[in-house]
Amino acid sequence: MSMHSAYLPQSAYLPRPITGQSRYSVVNLVILHFAKPMRTTWPPALTRLTCISHSSHTTLPHSAPILAGHCQAARRLTTSSIRSWSLEDLPRVSQETNPLIFHLTSDNPYYNLSIEHYLLTHSHPDTRILLFYTNRPCVVIGRNQNPWLETDLKRLQQGLPPEDGRVPQTADKNYGPIHKTQLRKNGRAVPIDLVRRRSGGGTVFHDSGNLNYSVIIPNSKSFKRSTHADMVVRALSSASSRYQFADIRVNDRNDIVMRRETESQWLKVSGSAYKLTRGRALHHGTLLYSSPYLDKISELLRSPGRDFIEAKGVESVRSPVGNLVWTPDPRKRAEVKTGITQSIVREFWRMYGGDQERRAGVNEVTLGSEECAEDTSPEIASGVKELMSNAWRFEQTPRFDFASGTVDGKAVGFQANRGVLEHLSLKSVSGGSVERAKSDFKEEIKLHDVKSWKGLITGGNTNTNTQEQAGQIVPEASALARNSASSGGGGDVPDALVKRIEAVFPRSNV
Repeated sequence: MSMHSAYLPQSAYLPRPITGQSRYSVVNLVILHFAKPMRTTWPPALTRLTCISHSSHTTLPHSAPILAGHCQAARRLTTSSIRSWSLEDLPRVSQETNPLIFHLTSDNPYYNLSIEHYLLTHSHPDTRILLFYTNRPCVVIGRNQNPWLETDLKRLQQGLPPEDGRVPQTADKNYGPIHKTQLRKNGRAVPIDLVRRRSGGGTVFHDSGNLNYSVIIPNSKSFKRSTHADMVVRALSSASSRYQFADIRVNDRNDIVMRRETESQWLKVSGSAYKLTRGRALHHGTLLYSSPYLDKISELLRSPGRDFIEAKGVESVRSPVGNLVWTPDPRKRAEVKTGITQSIVREFWRMYGGDQERRAGVNEVTLGSEECAEDTSPEIASGVKELMSNAWRFEQTPRFDFASGTVDGKAVGFQANRGVLEHLSLKSVSGGSVERAKSDFKEEIKLHDVKSWKGLITGGNTNTNTQEQAGQIVPEASALARNSASSGGGGDVPDALVKRIEAVFPRSNV
């Protein structure tokens, strides 16, 4: 893979030489066609509140603090006429103010996706909404994807080296289930969230150098996938000389791709997918503008189970990807993001704003969840809780088959649905075999929570948990022990085979 260089003029957002990067991975985008906008009158201006900030210039910080308020949303907005509206009033407010632009300062992917979903499902059917947010490091899979096929879960558990020497001191409740991070020479590893979004499409990696943008529009039959990819391309084309790429366009897959002045290869900076609800359509996309972890994306999204899993869900399509620009300085990176964001906002406003003025706090609002009090939207809090749960992340996985291949004369195969084991077999090249059905287990065997694969396969009591320490045998082990003894097909399982399975299906702590 070649490296690319780009130089920005002193008048540009980045006053120092920068180097472009490219790696192989996946970037995805949800795109839908916008119908003709509706023009309406304006409500009273919003006054400054702790959860809603506004200024004459929108500033998007590089990284927002990770506090307990991340899981919460602003409940009330107060107007200059002493009137107030809550998020539950969004249908009325969004009818009175069209279009709307939201900037989220949170870097919590569970919160940001929950806000996005709330805007999608509660805004007035005729309203156009543009939303921006940036997440902390996370791997986001599509609604109908298989996490064991799309990412290296054990690698995710190891985390990432600190981006700039700053790492969280504790993994607070907003990092989801317990992160098992490892000590590294340069400090504690940075946790990586595993997230299943509510829309379709493929798997993506997010970090501080990736801008997420969402467009919520009327669900029109005149749908055209390229409409808002073209909008983003127009916004970026105006800065092509600044960022030193020769061309940027929408390809035949409705991906956004760019090419450097000195290179012939097209690099993907955004992809495509979409989501429809009754009366509403969601377009949400990622934009790799300056990812500090670009060289890590491929290893994070390279599953060790790719040769062993046959899945029923949607599988991602890999493509060479690259940063629009590169700078290691978080401050300069934030400046680039601000410039790109404002370019996209201007194109969006040309399409739907008409002769209206963009007014901070009225039709362009910044939400900072970390500043919010506890009296927040219970629906958004419930959405965050759902996205963080293993029941959502793993147990929404469509049916799939696993075949380990033969290792030292033995092979393991199983079928699973919704992340729960349905059938398990251990076969030997000598002809012996053991078959386990779901009914053979006292309890559901959830693949993300298997304590010992060797114990599960052989029926041996090799699991280590509090029940075993008290002298009790775990349910799955005892069931398999009975079946193994009666069939005579059990026996030793090669350690190399167990390691192969554990590499694909580690016990979840991300």
